[in-house]
Amino acid sequence: MATNNMKRIGKRGAQVEHSNAWEVMRPFVHFGIKAASAIAHTLIYIVKHVPKPGSLNPPERKRDKIIKI
Repeated sequence: MATNNMKRIGKRGAQVEHSNAWEVMRPFVHFGIKAASAIAHTLIYIVKHVPKPGSLNPPERKRDKIIKI
């Protein structure tokens, strides 16, 4: 007959022991670096595409166009 292993809420199972804290935290550090990189690239993109103060004045229109009716 098969054994019935039921997990119950509030009961702790066997905990995995790690010999090194770096092994545990490495995925989180990797994710944090990738997230910070994505945020930095986004901010650089936004700053590069903000119009410069000198370009706010629209260029003067040239009135040398001839319109034939």
